[in-house]
Amino acid sequence: RTGVFEWMGVLACKLSKGSKYRLCLLMCLVTGVLSAFLDNVTTILLITPVTCKLCKLVEIDPRPFLICEAIFSNVFGCATMIGDPPNIIVGNMLSDYLTFTDFLVNLGPGVLLTACPLFAYLSWYFGDGLKGQMNADIANLQKSYPITNKPLLVKCSMVLFCVVISFFLHAVTHLDPAWIAIMGAVWLLIAFDKHRCHEALKDVEWDTLLFFAALFVLVEALGELGLLRAIASSLSSVISKAPVETRQFDAICLILWVSALFSAFIDNIPFTATMVPVMVQLVNQVEGLAIAPLAWALVFGACFGGNGTLIGASANIVMASKAESEGHIITFRSFFLVSFPGMIISVTIAMLYLVIVNAAIWQHMV
Repeated sequence: RTGVFEWMGVLACKLSKGSKYRLCLLMCLVTGVLSAFLDNVTTILLITPVTCKLCKLVEIDPRPFLICEAIFSNVFGCATMIGDPPNIIVGNMLSDYLTFTDFLVNLGPGVLLTACPLFAYLSWYFGDGLKGQMNADIANLQKSYPITNKPLLVKCSMVLFCVVISFFLHAVTHLDPAWIAIMGAVWLLIAFDKHRCHEALKDVEWDTLLFFAALFVLVEALGELGLLRAIASSLSSVISKAPVETRQFDAICLILWVSALFSAFIDNIPFTATMVPVMVQLVNQVEGLAIAPLAWALVFGACFGGNGTLIGASANIVMASKAESEGHIITFRSFFLVSFPGMIISVTIAMLYLVIVNAAIWQHMV
């Protein structure tokens, strides 16, 4: 309602100085930063139509940009507790062990290390699609896409800032992140226009909220049936065979790659919801393991693995659906050919990061 996303897209176009490569880089950075602090599904929902409009105005194919944005939304969304649905699930189910700050401190460096090699690969893959100059009338774009509601933008920025600060202060306030988010939403509804709250409530993704609620019911049912215990027992038998001194290293690598490969072909949300209680049982059953390093391996695997295919992450599906509505078809095959090798690259970098940090810090905390 403020026009800020369109404005940021035009600003990126202006800063690119006509370069397709630079525009793609800036759009990926904008998408990544927003995904980390808004949640990547919402970001892709808003940024995809903006990208399609911009590319239409400057007469370039938007599909390389859209695919890069979806991939970067999953990568940067991994950095915070609220950036990606798997992170939200892990943060809520392990709230006794992990805080918002823990996510940012432990996952943020790995995300930054992954971003540069991944973008280098994407720019190489798309080749001519990101080379050359655009015919962009920046002055006309700025007139067409200004900030439409500055007072509301200020209010939104203030609420978002307070919510993020409250997440960081979780260790002091002990407020559940869900309650912090709800209080921020109510505050924003009142600040927007308390007489028109129903308009904003219509835009809430109720189907997504019901999906999460039903998902947790399903996971609890699986637990009652004994499926989670069976999976935990299988993992325990594999990991317990390793020497105690290398057991956590082996568990991190196993969980990382298993979660990445499963998440590529099964949506990462149900997989993560199933794996968290399995990990808790695993730590309780096997000596020499800590829950936090395994949680980071699961998050990296689920988020980065979600880039493996078009159905691996909700953000990918939303991007393809929105692109199709704008007249641009992104098929499963076209996405897979670029994204799966990118997933292998990013998961390999994440593994090296986890192994190094585990040897330097986490191993001594078991």
